[in-house]
This record gives sequence, C-alpha cells and structure tokens, in this order.
Amino acid sequence: MTLISKPTIVCLLISFFLVACRSEGSTGSGGIQTPVATILPTPTGLQVTAVNNQATPSQAITSTATAVAQQAATPSPVITTRATVVAPTTLIAPTIPYHYAFNTQGDMADLIALGFNLFDISGSKTNPASTLALVNALPEGTQALVWLGNLGNASKGQSCPAPGFSDKEFMAIVDILAINPKVFGYNLADEPHPSVCPEAASIIRARSDYIHTHAPGQKTYITIMDGSNMCPEGEGCEYRAFQPEITHVDLIGLDPYPCHFNSAGQPVVCDISKISDRVQSAIDNGIPISAIIPVFQAFGQEGRLDGKSIYYRTPTTTEFQDMLDLWKSLVPNPVFDIAYTWGIQCTESSCVAPQSLKNHPELQLLIKQHNSAVTGAGN
Repeated sequence: MTLISKPTIVCLLISFFLVACRSEGSTGSGGIQTPVATILPTPTGLQVTAVNNQATPSQAITSTATAVAQQAATPSPVITTRATVVAPTTLIAPTIPYHYAFNTQGDMADLIALGFNLFDISGSKTNPASTLALVNALPEGTQALVWLGNLGNASKGQSCPAPGFSDKEFMAIVDILAINPKVFGYNLADEPHPSVCPEAASIIRARSDYIHTHAPGQKTYITIMDGSNMCPEGEGCEYRAFQPEITHVDLIGLDPYPCHFNSAGQPVVCDISKISDRVQSAIDNGIPISAIIPVFQAFGQEGRLDGKSIYYRTPTTTEFQDMLDLWKSLVPNPVFDIAYTWGIQCTESSCVAPQSLKNHPELQLLIKQHNSAVTGAGN
C-alpha cells in the first residue's frame, strides 16, 4: 500500500472544496449565470395628450398619459402627441398693431394699401373647407378674424333667436382652422343683450373655452354696445355681464358712435365725450384696458333706402380725426382696432350704412395715416 504524504492530502481536499463551491453558485443546465434585471423607478415625465387621428375633427378622442422621452423610441404612425392644454394662452402682443377691416366686399388690395392687415372672414355653416380656403388665400402678412354667426342679439320685446351657428357647425369651423397660422381669432358675437338673451354670456363662455382648448393661441372677440336703452338698471350692465372673467373672451370691442342726427333730422355736434364715458364704464365694470378694442365710427345713414329713420351721420374729417386722437389717448396700444365699416351696407330691405369708408375717400386718407403710424401694440 502506497503512502500519501500530508501535503498531497491537503491539496486534494482544497481542490475538492473549490469544485464544490463553483457548482453551488451556478444555475441552468450549462452552468451559465442568469443576469438579474434591474427595474428603475418610473420618473415623472412630460404630460402629453394622445389624439386619435382617425376620429372626426369635432369628435377627436383625447387621453392624458405620462411619458418619458426616449431617443430610440419609434413614433406610432397613428397616434400623435401634443402638450396638454391646461389654461388659455396668455395674450401676446403682436410686433405690429393690427387694423381690422369689416365688411371687406372683396376689396383686399385697396384695404392693404390703406394699412389694414386683419380681415373679416365669414365662416361657412355647411362647408368649413371653403372657409379654410378663404383663410389660406389671404395675402402674406395678413390674418383673419373669423365670423361665427351672431348670438344673443335681439331688440327689446323680441324673443331671443338661436345662435347663428349651432354647436356642431361652430366646432367644425374651429376644428378645421385650429392650427392655421393665418387665423388671428374668432368673432363670436356682435352686440349681445343680456336683458333680452340672459343665456348669451354662458354660450359665449362655452365657445370661448372650446377655442382656448382646441385652438390654443387663437383669440376670442365680441363687441358690446351697452347704453341706457339696454340697461334697465343703468349703464354698464352689458359690460359687467360680458366681462372676461365671466365670458372668458380675450378681447372686447367698444362701439360708442358719437355722430348722429337729432329727432328733427338735424345734424348735431359729435359728442366724443361719449367715448371717454364708455371706456371708463367698461373699466369700472370688469373689462381691463388691455382687452379693450376701439371701434371707430366711419359710417353714416344719409341716403338710407329702407324707409327707416336716419340717426347716425358720417363724421367730418375734423370729427373723425378727433375720434382717432381721443381713442389713442384712452387706449394707446390696443391689440387691434376697427374702422366700422369699409363696405356699404345698404339694400331696399336693410340699409344700416349707406355711407362708409368705401365711398368717403376723405376719411380713407385719415385712416391710412392712422394705420401707417408705427406704434407698439398690446398694453
């Protein structure tokens, strides 16, 4: 029997121990270690909204999800994302002032020559694509204020009519124009009267909210008349009822027209202090000066053909210039201003403005000087 030395025995024992330890630490049939997956906590990412592009514009289905941007991610061919809109965008003043021409009647070249750069475009209730075509055809450097049908406008003793555009018709226009850079905003109502149409403010608010949500950056606008004849409790009631805090509109036009005839049909001196009074009343009743849009009287009813009484008269050049100067002192840097009206509005059945800028070249010279003045815009 061969004797084994003690060092040899020790070496054999150590070798056996190492083999046993290596076998104990291996997994699987081939002895390959399985790596352990490390799960990192999900970071707080960008709030995004997923939009189903296959839905119709007014029925787009949106959902909110938390996502983390990854460079290697492949975008889906169907689902797109955009930042969630949580509030109306802050009004940003344009680099140049806007001058709005109402009732353009196809005279775009003449109006641009006079310095107008914001134009009245009527929305179509039956063919929104035709409205899109009109907007796209606007000359470079100009934008559209899209008319979406009147609402809440009725005289005392009359019933309140339904909005000119139904909700479905309204949404179809906004949806097709929502990202169009040539759209400045939407004209939602012309002189609504809450004493006759008490629901007008809530309808305007709902439509303004829809625009701010679905067409962020585009603005909402209304014109308010106010006045003692429509305010049983005193002047200021319409400004108060339609102030931005209530209706969520961005901009509000004030249209105190100071030039008129008396009950005997004789011309009286333009009382331009009426402009100052209405601006102060608007401010006192919740309309900030930054939201006020001046509306200049550039029309008259001389030569009216519809048999109705003549009240408003065309201002002289001196009176028109006085109005422009006063408005400038009261609202020095409006987001835009309006000369009402460019086109003649007169038929045998309705002749509210047989006199306008279009047939008064002496007023055109003054408005061109006004529009050409280089000023800052936005308060």
